[in-house]
Amino acid sequence: MNNLKVNTIMDDRYSAYFGFSKEEVAQMLAHYGHADKLAEVCEWYDGYQFGSSEIYNPWSVINYVDENCYPKAFWQSTGSNEIIGDILAAATPEITENLRKLMQGETVTTYVDTGVIYPEVKKNPTSIYSFLLVTGYLRCTEIIPQNDGNFMCRVSIPNKEIAFVYAKEIISRLFPERGESTAAAIQQAIFERNTEALQKHISAYLMETISVYDTGSEAFYQGLMIGLCAILNNRYTVRSNRESGLGRFDIQLCPLEKGLPGLVFELKASKKASESLDKLATEALRQINENPLTRIESPHGGF
Repeated sequence: MNNLKVNTIMDDRYSAYFGFSKEEVAQMLAHYGHADKLAEVCEWYDGYQFGSSEIYNPWSVINYVDENCYPKAFWQSTGSNEIIGDILAAATPEITENLRKLMQGETVTTYVDTGVIYPEVKKNPTSIYSFLLVTGYLRCTEIIPQNDGNFMCRVSIPNKEIAFVYAKEIISRLFPERGESTAAAIQQAIFERNTEALQKHISAYLMETISVYDTGSEAFYQGLMIGLCAILNNRYTVRSNRESGLGRFDIQLCPLEKGLPGLVFELKASKKASESLDKLATEALRQINENPLTRIESPHGGF
């Protein structure tokens, strides 16, 4: 066979046949007595765009109904998600920053080539967004035609299920020795505001995974802490190295859920074992107190 006509995810032809439409999902839920679950299904399994058609993941929707409408990341059971891990391992600072934005629910503008294949990702790192788009890890929220016949797209993570897959792969890269148990323990300590437990678990992680040669600068710890924010699962907006009020914070976490604390990190690193950590912590607190931040409004209150 030759001269095949290829319809990509950007084309309208046959776009409604690659999954369930919203109307089909609503009919399915009503048939099984769960019509009130449509909003939850949308949050977890909607978000895919084929041409002009909004599509729900059929595999996940079927499993969701079969599991008595308990939301899970059914996607990860269909195969390996090593592509995300490979991208994280070879990510440039720009790609790392864009992945952080995507995890925070933001969009990234990029050229899209729907014919991209995996080997090209390693040769041209900027093609990762095209590859993630055609494999279902991103969705196109807006197409921006270009004068040269190509086009750019604004892409984002489609739904909670895929955000969970990203978080899982990020955690596996952050915690190769201890896995998700360490990530869960750190997350729990943050939510419970248990500083002693947080110190204990982060110290244990550092002792087991890094070399003394890695810890020579404050920038290392800042990168570490921003990475740890990936385990917070979209509960915070994460901002790094921004001017605010009379100073500049290292890391700021603005809560997106009611009841969670707003957090500001001022990081200090010591190059001498004899230098007092308590003294450095006191200096960090002095900087925060003497350089108040501009009030940041979140959906559930401000700093």
